[in-house]
Amino acid sequence: MILSIGLAADPTFVRGLRALAHAGIPFNVVDLPTLAMSGDVDIPLDNLRETRIRAGEDATELSFHDVSAVWCRLLNVSDAAPDERLAHRADGQVQALCRLLGAIDLPVLNPPLREAANFSKVLHAVSLAPACGWRTPRSCLTNDPTTAQAFIRSCSQGAIFKGASAAKTWATLFEGEHEPRLPRLVHTPALFQERIVGPDVRVHVVGDRAFGEVIHSPQLDYRAARGANRFAALTLPADVLHGCRRLVAESRLPFLGVDFKIQESTGEWFFLEANPMPCYEGYDIRADGAISKAIVEWLTTSRATVFP
Repeated sequence: MILSIGLAADPTFVRGLRALAHAGIPFNVVDLPTLAMSGDVDIPLDNLRETRIRAGEDATELSFHDVSAVWCRLLNVSDAAPDERLAHRADGQVQALCRLLGAIDLPVLNPPLREAANFSKVLHAVSLAPACGWRTPRSCLTNDPTTAQAFIRSCSQGAIFKGASAAKTWATLFEGEHEPRLPRLVHTPALFQERIVGPDVRVHVVGDRAFGEVIHSPQLDYRAARGANRFAALTLPADVLHGCRRLVAESRLPFLGVDFKIQESTGEWFFLEANPMPCYEGYDIRADGAISKAIVEWLTTSRATVFP
């Protein structure tokens, strides 16, 4: 049985559940808000396989003895709780599940907290790229206005800026109107990068399989141009494919959404980041469900690996 833990309101989680159902794979679902409101988690620290979850007031108790693999998207819903008690309860449960799924001897897609570098974008890029032989854009993480200004002026093709943490952020082209805001950097750092002019590439890696898509967009950040982008399936160069597989091994995460930019003038690839919990449903729809099928196959066959 596949244990699926996530949010019923999360379209990506729901797409994974539909793929399991379509394949006829037995699975049970734990909805995190329901768990917080009326469920329980019991984790015996001396034997994690004895963990039991009751996902709701009238729900059957789930035992990890019956679980062959775990599909999870652990999103902390405590900020949306209607009162402080439920907020603490939701936060405590997701923190406990994160640690359980990182330690239990079961295939988990993906073990939460496994790749801690993703909490800082620049650390994430510089720690993973060398292992795969990839270049990253010239970058400057700073809260010093003078340093930022000097870096921006050194970028012949322009500079972009974005948030530096793991929180969702938007890449923005630095223009003259932003110059007066540079003094605000003293209150919080920002990540500046040399602009790479060319298309984006998203690669979803599931175990040793990879699904590439090139995105041509009229916007700097293609996520802000819904309906105006051009998507096309992409056969990955051998070195990029090898690097993606190496990234899975290095990060010990079986499922990654890996982002690149291709320099239009030279064809050179630049690594941006690897998302350990990608929202992949749009890419999967365009790929005729290939990503979901690979996830189901990983969860249910010998592809599933328990990383040490």
